[in-house]
Amino acid sequence: MGMMLTMTFTQTQIETEFRAFWVDGFNEGFHTPEEVDALLRRVREANMNAVIVQMRKRGDAHYFSPLEPFAANQKPGFDALAYLIEKAKTESPPIEVHVWVNCHPIWPGSSWPNDPRHILNRFPEIQTENVNGERITEVGYGMDWGHPLANEWFARVVLDIVSRYDIDGIHFDYIRYTGEQWGYNPVSVERFNRRYGRTGKPEPTDPLWKQWRRDQVTAVVRKIATQARALKPQLKVSAALITWGDGPKDATDWVNRSAYSRVFQDWRGWLEEGLLDMAIPMIYYNQANPERARFYQNWINFLKDHQYGRHGVVGIGNYLNTWENTAEQVRLAREPSPRGNRPVGVCFFSYAATSGRGTEDGSNRYEEGFYTFLRSLFPEWVPTPPMDWKRFPTTGHLMGTLVNARDLTPLDGATVELYRDGTLYKTLTTDGTGFFAGVHLPPGQYALIIRAEGMPAFSLPSLQITPGITTVFHHALGDTDALRLASIRSLQNLPEGAKVLLVGKEIAETVDERATSLRIRDLLGGAEVEVFPQKMQFPWLKGERVAVRGTVRVLPSGTRQIVNAQIRWLGVQ
Repeated sequence: MGMMLTMTFTQTQIETEFRAFWVDGFNEGFHTPEEVDALLRRVREANMNAVIVQMRKRGDAHYFSPLEPFAANQKPGFDALAYLIEKAKTESPPIEVHVWVNCHPIWPGSSWPNDPRHILNRFPEIQTENVNGERITEVGYGMDWGHPLANEWFARVVLDIVSRYDIDGIHFDYIRYTGEQWGYNPVSVERFNRRYGRTGKPEPTDPLWKQWRRDQVTAVVRKIATQARALKPQLKVSAALITWGDGPKDATDWVNRSAYSRVFQDWRGWLEEGLLDMAIPMIYYNQANPERARFYQNWINFLKDHQYGRHGVVGIGNYLNTWENTAEQVRLAREPSPRGNRPVGVCFFSYAATSGRGTEDGSNRYEEGFYTFLRSLFPEWVPTPPMDWKRFPTTGHLMGTLVNARDLTPLDGATVELYRDGTLYKTLTTDGTGFFAGVHLPPGQYALIIRAEGMPAFSLPSLQITPGITTVFHHALGDTDALRLASIRSLQNLPEGAKVLLVGKEIAETVDERATSLRIRDLLGGAEVEVFPQKMQFPWLKGERVAVRGTVRVLPSGTRQIVNAQIRWLGVQ
């Protein structure tokens, strides 16, 4: 019986398995064409089939970004992501490219960025603070997910990558806070107090305040995951996830683990909701230490038993281990849990730090023999496992952004009630940017009721959810003195000085913040109008969706423009 099980397992692994390296942006890996060529040669030598490459370290970019400054340690003019994609996909065997983005950390605490395009210079107000008002965390300066602008900026950065590059996946790292003393950005505290009728600073251990910060992190994941899939339904959304300490005994013990209770990263909940396609917990433990080996075993069992129909991948800290102990951790990862469940693969941290030998820094670098050694564990190249919920979808998604029709401010904490056959099915809540989403909804007809404090409710009697499709519904709620226009063409009938409101229009071309105007267009028909904003706060990217409220100006030629305009980013669909 044992031999039969082993043979069956081996055959399964030969057919498909996720095998990847994390490739960081601090060490050699993709700073030059030669580094990329060496990376892919080693990846193929090891019979890996994916790379997770760190294209954003600290608010910088190793690719050509219209939003963030180019990485200082990158070869000038070299778009690492474009070159890597070309080489990974056109040479044999093909290698999946997943873009790793550091989320929370945006700059080391020992200095300040010089580039005016860096987010700390654009929007210093988005920094997180601790309960004492200090701003330098253990990883330097960090974004606070309770500030709506941090949420929106980061989403725009990631979705720009998804829009412009032929990547296989997007991968979050540091999608969390750094501890329960953090998250005290004044805007986040004010939003919390307004929501719950509180005053002052909540205590770090206040259960409601902890849940608030947990919800802010989840809101960012939900926002990006839903919009990224709307752009590219086959895109794989994954994350590097916290495990610190011993693994949970069961699902109920999850709330006692550090990820959930200390840094507000509810990755088990993200899997259960379907926000992640692939969870890659960083189960970095030295196998030579009996206690740490036990921690490793408990975490991999928890992962195997709590995938919720998605893919669990074991993140192995080869940088801590001898080659032999890395091989042992691979063997343990591939074995079934006591309940008979298995993950879909392994990911090694890291490509650069190949093994731990008890040296001062704990690891050796770029040992050519290590990549060859991995080939002995993975004798044949195989493709990554298919994601059947993407290939054969049975559910659909809903998303949108709600704003106040008077001034386009986002409706924070508004609710969207979904009804099926007259019965309340689910209630969705908007985040600080007004965004809401419901993922993996059963297909069929729904009715919506939108409610926001102090405003009349809005009802939509019929909305269709279709398998594999993201239905988008943006709306400006409430009374307004502006004319609500469905089409830009309607502007031609309006006189000078008319106030207008348009929702869900598309940016026609990318402009930077030095521009004085931009063009928006209808999604159908392509009618365009030039818009002059009150303030150009940041670059606007082609294809982004916006709401615009402003005043009609009529040129001598009869052409209409919109001036003194307010603009609100709604998303990418």
